[in-house]
Amino acid sequence: MNQSRRRTEAFRLIPYPGRFQYRSGPRFYRRIWRLPMLAAHLLLAFPLAWWTYARRKKIDATSLRTFRWWSRVALGILGIRLKVEGCPPEEAVLVAANHVSYLDILALASLGPGQFVAKTEMQSWPFFGLLAQWLGTLFIDRQDARASQRILKQAADVLRQGRIVAVFPEGTTSDGTGVGEFYAAPFESAVSAGAPVLPVALRYEDIQHPGKADRICPFIGEDSLAGHLWRLMAAAPLTLRVHFLPMLSPDAGRRQLAGESRQMVEEALRKMEQGASVTYLKKKHHPLRDAWSSWRRRRHGS
Repeated sequence: MNQSRRRTEAFRLIPYPGRFQYRSGPRFYRRIWRLPMLAAHLLLAFPLAWWTYARRKKIDATSLRTFRWWSRVALGILGIRLKVEGCPPEEAVLVAANHVSYLDILALASLGPGQFVAKTEMQSWPFFGLLAQWLGTLFIDRQDARASQRILKQAADVLRQGRIVAVFPEGTTSDGTGVGEFYAAPFESAVSAGAPVLPVALRYEDIQHPGKADRICPFIGEDSLAGHLWRLMAAAPLTLRVHFLPMLSPDAGRRQLAGESRQMVEEALRKMEQGASVTYLKKKHHPLRDAWSSWRRRRHGS
Protein backbone atom coordinates (compact mmCIF):
# COMPACT_ATOMS: atom_id res chain seq x y z
CA MET A 1 0.00 0.00 0.00
CA ASN A 2 2.77 2.46 0.93
CA GLN A 3 4.70 1.68 -2.23
CA SER A 4 1.57 2.27 -4.32
CA ARG A 5 1.00 5.63 -2.65
CA ARG A 6 4.60 6.71 -3.19
CA ARG A 7 4.36 5.85 -6.89
CA THR A 8 1.19 7.93 -7.21
CA GLU A 9 2.77 10.95 -5.50
CA ALA A 10 5.87 10.71 -7.69
CA PHE A 11 3.64 10.51 -10.74
CA ARG A 12 1.79 13.70 -9.78
CA LEU A 13 4.78 15.78 -8.73
CA ILE A 14 7.30 15.17 -11.49
CA PRO A 15 8.63 18.68 -12.32
CA TYR A 16 8.38 20.27 -15.73
CA PRO A 17 11.46 19.24 -17.75
CA GLY A 18 14.01 21.85 -18.75
CA ARG A 19 13.62 25.61 -18.60
CA PHE A 20 10.06 26.71 -17.98
CA GLN A 21 8.59 28.82 -20.76
CA TYR A 22 5.35 30.66 -20.29
CA ARG A 23 2.82 29.61 -22.90
CA SER A 24 1.46 32.51 -24.87
CA GLY A 25 -1.31 32.54 -27.42
CA PRO A 26 -0.83 31.86 -31.14
CA ARG A 27 1.67 34.16 -32.84
CA PHE A 28 1.76 34.52 -36.64
CA TYR A 29 5.52 35.12 -36.71
CA ARG A 30 6.18 31.52 -35.69
CA ARG A 31 4.99 30.49 -39.15
CA ILE A 32 7.86 32.46 -40.70
CA TRP A 33 10.42 29.86 -39.66
CA ARG A 34 8.27 26.82 -38.95
CA LEU A 35 6.66 26.58 -42.39
CA PRO A 36 9.89 26.45 -44.44
CA MET A 37 11.54 24.12 -41.92
CA LEU A 38 8.58 21.74 -41.93
CA ALA A 39 8.34 21.85 -45.72
CA ALA A 40 12.03 20.95 -46.04
CA HIS A 41 11.65 18.18 -43.48
CA LEU A 42 8.63 16.76 -45.30
CA LEU A 43 10.51 16.79 -48.60
CA LEU A 44 13.35 14.94 -46.90
CA ALA A 45 10.84 12.31 -45.80
CA PHE A 46 10.28 11.03 -49.35
CA PRO A 47 13.85 9.90 -50.15
CA LEU A 48 14.30 8.67 -46.58
CA ALA A 49 11.08 6.64 -46.64
CA TRP A 50 11.88 5.23 -50.07
CA TRP A 51 15.46 4.31 -49.13
CA THR A 52 14.68 2.76 -45.74
CA TYR A 53 11.19 1.31 -46.34
CA ALA A 54 9.74 1.31 -49.85
CA ARG A 55 12.65 -0.34 -51.68
CA ARG A 56 13.12 -3.04 -49.04
CA LYS A 57 11.20 -6.25 -48.75
CA LYS A 58 11.38 -6.27 -44.97
CA ILE A 59 11.31 -3.60 -42.28
CA ASP A 60 14.52 -3.73 -40.23
CA ALA A 61 16.17 -1.88 -37.35
CA THR A 62 17.65 0.76 -39.67
CA SER A 63 14.21 1.60 -41.02
CA LEU A 64 12.78 2.02 -37.53
CA ARG A 65 15.67 4.19 -36.34
CA THR A 66 15.24 6.46 -39.34
CA PHE A 67 11.52 6.88 -38.67
CA ARG A 68 12.26 7.61 -35.00
CA TRP A 69 14.75 10.34 -35.90
CA TRP A 70 12.43 11.93 -38.47
CA SER A 71 9.50 11.96 -36.03
CA ARG A 72 11.54 13.57 -33.26
CA VAL A 73 12.74 16.36 -35.53
CA ALA A 74 9.19 16.97 -36.81
CA LEU A 75 7.89 17.34 -33.24
CA GLY A 76 10.70 19.76 -32.47
CA ILE A 77 9.82 21.94 -35.45
CA LEU A 78 6.20 22.03 -34.28
CA GLY A 79 7.28 23.04 -30.78
CA ILE A 80 5.96 19.90 -29.09
CA ARG A 81 8.03 18.67 -26.17
CA LEU A 82 7.54 15.15 -24.88
CA LYS A 83 7.31 14.36 -21.19
CA VAL A 84 7.67 10.59 -20.87
CA GLU A 85 6.70 8.47 -17.90
CA GLY A 86 7.02 4.71 -17.70
CA CYS A 87 9.05 2.43 -19.96
CA PRO A 88 8.80 2.79 -23.77
CA PRO A 89 8.46 -0.54 -25.59
CA GLU A 90 11.57 -2.39 -26.72
CA GLU A 91 9.96 -5.69 -27.67
CA ALA A 92 6.98 -7.02 -29.59
CA VAL A 93 3.92 -5.48 -27.92
CA LEU A 94 0.57 -4.13 -28.99
CA VAL A 95 0.57 -0.45 -28.04
CA ALA A 96 -2.98 0.74 -27.32
CA ALA A 97 -3.29 4.52 -26.89
CA ASN A 98 -6.05 7.09 -26.70
CA HIS A 99 -6.26 9.15 -29.88
CA VAL A 100 -6.23 12.96 -30.02
CA SER A 101 -4.42 13.88 -33.23
CA TYR A 102 -2.27 12.58 -36.07
CA LEU A 103 0.58 13.97 -33.96
CA ASP A 104 0.10 10.91 -31.73
CA ILE A 105 1.75 8.84 -34.45
CA LEU A 106 4.89 11.00 -34.43
CA ALA A 107 5.06 10.86 -30.63
CA LEU A 108 4.76 7.08 -30.41
CA ALA A 109 7.12 6.57 -33.36
CA SER A 110 9.77 8.76 -31.72
CA LEU A 111 9.70 6.60 -28.57
CA GLY A 112 8.95 3.06 -29.76
CA PRO A 113 8.79 2.91 -33.56
CA GLY A 114 6.78 0.14 -35.13
CA GLN A 115 3.92 -0.32 -37.57
CA PHE A 116 0.60 1.45 -37.07
CA VAL A 117 -2.96 0.36 -37.69
CA ALA A 118 -4.86 3.32 -39.11
CA LYS A 119 -8.26 3.94 -40.65
CA THR A 120 -8.39 3.57 -44.41
CA GLU A 121 -9.34 7.25 -44.91
CA MET A 122 -5.73 8.17 -44.20
CA GLN A 123 -4.68 6.66 -47.52
CA SER A 124 -6.38 9.54 -49.34
CA TRP A 125 -4.43 12.22 -47.47
CA PRO A 126 -2.07 14.11 -49.79
CA PHE A 127 1.59 13.37 -49.11
CA PHE A 128 0.99 11.63 -45.77
CA GLY A 129 -1.08 8.83 -47.28
CA LEU A 130 1.75 7.73 -49.56
CA LEU A 131 4.30 8.00 -46.76
CA ALA A 132 2.08 5.92 -44.49
CA GLN A 133 1.94 3.17 -47.12
CA TRP A 134 5.72 3.17 -47.49
CA LEU A 135 6.12 2.99 -43.70
CA GLY A 136 4.14 -0.22 -43.54
CA THR A 137 0.92 1.17 -42.08
CA LEU A 138 -1.92 -1.35 -41.93
CA PHE A 139 -5.10 0.34 -43.11
CA ILE A 140 -8.33 -0.97 -41.65
CA ASP A 141 -11.83 -0.43 -43.02
CA ARG A 142 -14.35 -0.98 -40.25
CA GLN A 143 -17.17 -1.06 -42.78
CA ASP A 144 -15.70 -4.23 -44.27
CA ALA A 145 -15.57 -7.00 -41.67
CA ARG A 146 -13.60 -9.45 -43.82
CA ALA A 147 -10.98 -6.86 -44.76
CA SER A 148 -10.66 -5.83 -41.12
CA GLN A 149 -10.03 -9.42 -40.06
CA ARG A 150 -7.37 -9.74 -42.74
CA ILE A 151 -5.58 -6.61 -41.49
CA LEU A 152 -5.72 -7.79 -37.88
CA LYS A 153 -4.15 -11.09 -38.92
CA GLN A 154 -1.35 -9.14 -40.62
CA ALA A 155 -0.86 -7.18 -37.39
CA ALA A 156 -0.57 -10.45 -35.49
CA ASP A 157 2.09 -11.62 -37.98
CA VAL A 158 4.06 -8.41 -37.36
CA LEU A 159 3.95 -9.09 -33.62
CA ARG A 160 5.16 -12.64 -34.14
CA GLN A 161 8.11 -11.25 -36.09
CA GLY A 162 9.18 -9.33 -32.98
CA ARG A 163 8.07 -5.84 -33.99
CA ILE A 164 5.79 -3.31 -32.32
CA VAL A 165 2.26 -2.63 -33.53
CA ALA A 166 0.44 0.53 -32.41
CA VAL A 167 -3.35 0.90 -32.49
CA PHE A 168 -5.87 3.53 -31.42
CA PRO A 169 -8.76 1.39 -30.17
CA GLU A 170 -11.22 4.32 -29.95
CA GLY A 171 -11.41 4.27 -33.73
CA THR A 172 -11.55 8.08 -33.88
CA THR A 173 -10.00 11.14 -32.27
CA SER A 174 -11.24 12.99 -29.20
CA ASP A 175 -10.71 16.47 -27.74
CA GLY A 176 -8.28 15.08 -25.18
CA THR A 177 -10.53 15.60 -22.16
CA GLY A 178 -11.79 12.01 -22.01
CA VAL A 179 -11.50 8.53 -23.47
CA GLY A 180 -14.03 6.86 -25.73
CA GLU A 181 -14.90 3.19 -25.72
CA PHE A 182 -12.10 0.87 -26.85
CA TYR A 183 -13.07 -1.56 -29.61
CA ALA A 184 -12.17 -5.13 -28.70
CA ALA A 185 -11.28 -6.25 -32.25
CA PRO A 186 -7.75 -4.73 -32.41
CA PHE A 187 -6.77 -6.66 -29.28
CA GLU A 188 -7.39 -9.92 -31.11
CA SER A 189 -4.00 -9.43 -32.78
CA ALA A 190 -2.24 -9.54 -29.41
CA VAL A 191 -4.24 -12.55 -28.26
CA SER A 192 -3.52 -14.43 -31.49
CA ALA A 193 0.21 -13.64 -31.41
CA GLY A 194 0.57 -14.15 -27.65
CA ALA A 195 2.02 -10.64 -27.33
CA PRO A 196 1.42 -8.37 -24.31
CA VAL A 197 -0.63 -5.18 -24.52
CA LEU A 198 0.92 -1.86 -23.50
CA PRO A 199 -1.71 0.83 -22.69
CA VAL A 200 -0.50 4.40 -23.29
CA ALA A 201 -2.09 7.65 -22.10
CA LEU A 202 -1.53 10.75 -24.26
CA ARG A 203 -2.34 14.25 -23.06
CA TYR A 204 -1.51 17.56 -24.76
CA GLU A 205 -1.28 20.16 -22.01
CA ASP A 206 -1.74 23.90 -22.04
CA ILE A 207 0.63 24.93 -19.27
CA GLN A 208 -0.87 28.42 -19.18
CA HIS A 209 -4.10 26.88 -17.88
CA PRO A 210 -3.10 23.99 -15.59
CA GLY A 211 -5.62 21.18 -15.50
CA LYS A 212 -6.97 21.89 -18.97
CA ALA A 213 -6.12 19.98 -22.11
CA ASP A 214 -4.68 21.88 -25.06
CA ARG A 215 -7.28 23.11 -27.55
CA ILE A 216 -5.14 23.40 -30.69
CA CYS A 217 -3.71 19.90 -31.06
CA PRO A 218 -6.94 17.84 -31.17
CA PHE A 219 -7.81 16.88 -34.76
CA ILE A 220 -11.56 16.39 -34.59
CA GLY A 221 -14.86 17.13 -36.30
CA GLU A 222 -14.62 18.83 -39.67
CA ASP A 223 -10.97 19.79 -39.31
CA SER A 224 -8.96 19.69 -42.51
CA LEU A 225 -5.32 18.64 -42.44
CA ALA A 226 -4.14 21.90 -44.05
CA GLY A 227 -6.22 24.07 -41.72
CA HIS A 228 -5.07 22.22 -38.63
CA LEU A 229 -1.41 22.48 -39.64
CA TRP A 230 -1.84 26.20 -40.35
CA ARG A 231 -3.13 26.79 -36.80
CA LEU A 232 -0.47 24.56 -35.32
CA MET A 233 2.29 26.53 -37.05
CA ALA A 234 1.41 29.61 -34.97
CA ALA A 235 0.93 27.80 -31.66
CA ALA A 236 3.26 28.29 -28.72
CA PRO A 237 5.47 25.43 -27.51
CA LEU A 238 3.49 22.89 -25.53
CA THR A 239 3.89 19.63 -23.68
CA LEU A 240 2.71 16.20 -24.72
CA ARG A 241 2.68 13.84 -21.76
CA VAL A 242 3.17 10.21 -22.74
CA HIS A 243 2.60 7.70 -19.95
CA PHE A 244 3.47 4.07 -20.69
CA LEU A 245 1.36 2.01 -18.29
CA PRO A 246 1.98 -1.55 -17.01
CA MET A 247 1.69 -4.29 -19.60
CA LEU A 248 -1.29 -6.63 -19.75
CA SER A 249 -1.09 -10.34 -20.48
CA PRO A 250 -2.77 -11.53 -23.71
CA ASP A 251 -4.28 -14.44 -21.77
CA ALA A 252 -7.08 -12.19 -20.54
CA GLY A 253 -8.93 -12.20 -23.87
CA ARG A 254 -9.67 -9.33 -26.20
CA ARG A 255 -12.75 -7.90 -24.46
CA GLN A 256 -11.12 -7.85 -21.06
CA LEU A 257 -7.95 -6.35 -22.56
CA ALA A 258 -10.00 -3.58 -24.18
CA GLY A 259 -11.82 -2.80 -20.94
CA GLU A 260 -8.73 -2.86 -18.73
CA SER A 261 -6.69 -0.79 -21.19
CA ARG A 262 -9.36 1.89 -21.38
CA GLN A 263 -9.73 1.98 -17.61
CA MET A 264 -5.97 2.35 -17.11
CA VAL A 265 -5.70 5.14 -19.69
CA GLU A 266 -8.69 6.98 -18.25
CA GLU A 267 -7.26 6.76 -14.74
CA ALA A 268 -3.86 8.03 -15.92
CA LEU A 269 -5.45 11.03 -17.67
CA ARG A 270 -7.48 11.81 -14.55
CA LYS A 271 -4.34 11.82 -12.41
CA MET A 272 -2.58 14.06 -14.91
CA GLU A 273 -5.44 16.55 -14.68
CA GLN A 274 -5.51 16.46 -10.88
CA GLY A 275 -1.78 17.01 -10.60
CA ALA A 276 -1.46 19.60 -13.35
CA SER A 277 -1.77 22.67 -11.12
CA VAL A 278 0.91 21.33 -8.79
CA THR A 279 3.20 20.17 -11.54
CA TYR A 280 3.08 23.02 -14.04
CA LEU A 281 1.91 26.25 -12.42
CA LYS A 282 5.19 28.05 -11.73
CA LYS A 283 5.93 31.73 -11.65
CA LYS A 284 8.39 32.89 -14.24
CA HIS A 285 10.83 35.42 -12.79
CA HIS A 286 12.22 38.30 -14.86
CA PRO A 287 14.89 40.29 -12.96
CA LEU A 288 14.16 43.58 -14.75
CA ARG A 289 10.40 43.23 -14.47
CA ASP A 290 10.65 42.22 -10.81
CA ALA A 291 12.90 45.20 -10.09
CA TRP A 292 10.48 47.53 -11.87
CA SER A 293 7.52 46.14 -9.93
CA SER A 294 9.41 46.48 -6.65
CA TRP A 295 10.30 50.10 -7.42
CA ARG A 296 6.69 50.92 -8.27
CA ARG A 297 5.47 49.35 -5.05
CA ARG A 298 7.95 51.38 -2.99
CA ARG A 299 7.03 54.55 -4.86
CA HIS A 300 3.33 53.93 -4.39
CA GLY A 301 3.89 53.16 -0.73
CA SER A 302 5.74 56.44 -0.24
